[in-house]
Amino acid sequence: MRWARLILLPFLLPEPLLSSQETPHHPQPLHPSKILLAVRTALPITLDGDLSEAAWKDAPLADDFVQAEPYEREPATENTRVRVVYDDHSLYIGVYCYDQDPQKIMVNSLKEDFGPADTDSFEVVLDTFKDGRNGYLFVINPQGAKRDAQITNEGRTVNADWDTVWDVRAQRNGEGWMAEIVIPFKSLSFDENRKEQMWGINFSRRIRRKNEQDFWAPVPRRYDISRVSLAGELRGLEGVRRGRNLKVKPFVLADVSRLARSPSPRVNFDGGLDAKYSITPSLTLDLTSHTDFSQVEVDEQQINLTRFPLFFPEKREFFLENAGIFQFGDIPLERGPDRSRETQLFFSRRIGLSEEGEPIPILGGARLSGHVGKFSLGLLNMQTKRGGDHFPGNNFTVLRLKRDLFANSDVGAVWIHRGASGGKDFHRTAGADANFRFWQNLTVNAFLAQTQADGVSDADRAHKVSAQWRDNFLRFQLIYADIQENFKPEVGFVQRTGVRSIRHRFELHPRPPKNPVLREFHPHLLITYFMDQSNRTLTKEVHIHGEILFHNGGRLELQYNPQFERLDHPFRIRPHLLLPVGDYRFRPWTLEADTDKSKKLFGTLEFRKGEFYSGKLTTVLTAGTFRPNDRFSLEGRYTLNEARLLQGSFTTRLLSLRINYSFSTRMFLNGLFQYNSDRRQVSSNIRFNFIHRPLSDLFMVYNEQRDVSGAGRTDKALIVKYTHLLAF
Repeated sequence: MRWARLILLPFLLPEPLLSSQETPHHPQPLHPSKILLAVRTALPITLDGDLSEAAWKDAPLADDFVQAEPYEREPATENTRVRVVYDDHSLYIGVYCYDQDPQKIMVNSLKEDFGPADTDSFEVVLDTFKDGRNGYLFVINPQGAKRDAQITNEGRTVNADWDTVWDVRAQRNGEGWMAEIVIPFKSLSFDENRKEQMWGINFSRRIRRKNEQDFWAPVPRRYDISRVSLAGELRGLEGVRRGRNLKVKPFVLADVSRLARSPSPRVNFDGGLDAKYSITPSLTLDLTSHTDFSQVEVDEQQINLTRFPLFFPEKREFFLENAGIFQFGDIPLERGPDRSRETQLFFSRRIGLSEEGEPIPILGGARLSGHVGKFSLGLLNMQTKRGGDHFPGNNFTVLRLKRDLFANSDVGAVWIHRGASGGKDFHRTAGADANFRFWQNLTVNAFLAQTQADGVSDADRAHKVSAQWRDNFLRFQLIYADIQENFKPEVGFVQRTGVRSIRHRFELHPRPPKNPVLREFHPHLLITYFMDQSNRTLTKEVHIHGEILFHNGGRLELQYNPQFERLDHPFRIRPHLLLPVGDYRFRPWTLEADTDKSKKLFGTLEFRKGEFYSGKLTTVLTAGTFRPNDRFSLEGRYTLNEARLLQGSFTTRLLSLRINYSFSTRMFLNGLFQYNSDRRQVSSNIRFNFIHRPLSDLFMVYNEQRDVSGAGRTDKALIVKYTHLLAF
C-alpha cells in the first residue's frame, strides 16, 4: 500500500486545491501582437533556396527582429524576413537573412545536428498544441546543414537526438543568404480536430561574427528559443491533416570481429526492425525488435580521482527520443558538471549496458509516450537477452505520468521495475515529484522516492527540494537532498547514499556600458555540504569564481575552491596507493580560458594546482580545434594529472583526437582516437555515415581497443549497417 500511496499522491490532491490558483492554460507571450498569418498555396514550390516563386509573394512578413544578445530589446543589426505558406501536405518557411557584409558570413560545419552556437544560423520553434510547454525545433545554417530537436517543459529537456523527416535548401548571394524549409505535416503532432490551427511560433537568427542573437518574438537573454511560452502565434492553418503516420525502419547488419580472448574471427549477420505509429496526434507507440546500437559513437573516456561513480551520458537513439517525458525530479539548470550529482530514478544506460559500458543484447521492447489532455504519459518495456552467467535476461518496465498545473507547472509519479527472467531477483523504484514555476523567474521543485529490494525494509527513501530565482542580473538557488543508506535505484543513478546535502548557488551577471571587448562579468559562489544521517560533515566544497565573458565568445575565469573531505574508510585512489582514514583539507586554485570558437583555430586551457588529500595535485587540460573550412575539423584534447602524496605519487594522462570530414550535408566521416593511461589502452572509433534518404542510413563502423601495457591484446570489429525508412 505504501507504494500505491507514493505513486498516486500527486493525483489525489483535491481539485479545489489544484484549481484555486489556476491561471489560463495558455500563457500570454510578452508581445501578443507578434502574430503571423500562414497562407495556403496551390502553386508549386521548388525546394532550391530561391524565394522568387509566386507562392511566396502574397504571404505576410515576419520581421522587426530584436536582440537578446548583446543588447537586449534593441533592434537587430541586420534585417531578417520570414514568410510561411502551406499546402495539403507540408508547411513551408521562407527565410531571407540580409547581411551588409555577406563575405563575413560564418559557416563552420555541414554535419547533421551541427552546433549552432559557432556559426551563422536560423532557428524556428513550433508549439503545435500551443500549450506553452513543448515544441519542435528546426535549425539551419547558410550551407543547408540541419539540426532538429524536441523541446519538453520549455527547455528543461532539449532532445537534440530526436529526428524527423524535413528538408531545407539554402543559398548565398550579394545581399546575404536565404533558405526554404519544408516540414511535412505528418512529421508533427497537432490536434487535427481543430478547424483552424493556432500554433506557437518563434524565429531566431544568430550572426556569429558579432556574437549576436535576434528573435522575432522577444526572449530575455537568460533564455533561448525553447521558452515557447514567449513565442508569437501562427494563424491561418486550416483543414490540415497528418494522415496515417506509420513509420517502419528495418535494418540489416553484418559484423566481423576478432577478440583477444578468441583464437578465430567471428562473423555475424543480423537484422531487426523499429516501428513508430501515432495512435493519436499526441500519443506515439514505438516498437523495436532485435534492437541494435552498433553505430553509436563510443563514450569519451574519463579519469576518476574521486570515491564515487562517474556519469556517462546516454547516446542511443531509441532511449533519447521522448526522454523528457521520463525525466523525474527535475531541477532546472542543474546540468553540466552538476548532472552527475543529481539522483536519477530512471537512467536508461542501465538497460542493455553493463557497468563497464559493454553492450548486453536487447531482444526488443515498446514505448508509449505523449500527451492526453493535461497529462503526459510515458510507458516503456524492454527485454534483454541472457548473456551467460554474468548477464541474466532482465525485463525493464517504466511508467511515468505527469499532470500539467497552472501556466507551466506539473506534478507526477514514476514506477520502475526490473525483474530477472525465470527468477526471484527483482528491484522496484517509485516516486512522486512536483515542479512549479511562478512569474517566469521563480522555480520550486521537489521529489519523494523509495526503492524496494529483497531483504531491505528500511532506510530506502530519498527526497529532494529546490528553489531558484533567476533573472538577467541575479541567480540564487538552494537545494536540499536526503538520500538514505539503502536507497539504491538499480535502473537509476545515484552518486552517494546515506548522505544529506545542502547546496547554495549565488551568481551575479552585471554588464558594463557598451564597449567593443567586454560583454559581461560573472562572479559566482557555490557552497556544498554533504553530511551523514547524523548530520556529521563528510564533505564541504566552496567554489569562488570570477568570470569575464568577451564579445567574441571567449572567456577567462579564476577560481578558488577550498574543500574538506572526511574519509571514514580507507580510499584506494590507485591500485598501488591507499589513503588512510582522516580529515583532509584542499585549497586549490584554477585558471580557465577559452578563445573565440568561431575562428579557424581556437582552444581551451585549464590549469589547477593545490592541496589534494595528503599532498599536492596539478591538473592541466588543454584542448584545441583546427577548422579550416565547413567540411573538415581536427580536435585534440589532453588531460594531465600529477599527484604527489605522502603515501606515494601517480600520474594520469588522457589524450583524445577527433577528426571530422563532411563530404556533403548527407555524408560524413568521423574518427575518435583515445589513449587512457589508467587502462593502458588505445581505442579507435571510425564511423562513416551516408544518409541515402531522410532518416535512412548506411553506416560503416570500425572499432579497435589495443592494449599498450605489453600484453599485446587487441580487439577489433568492423560493422556495416543499413537502415531504410518506410512511411505509410
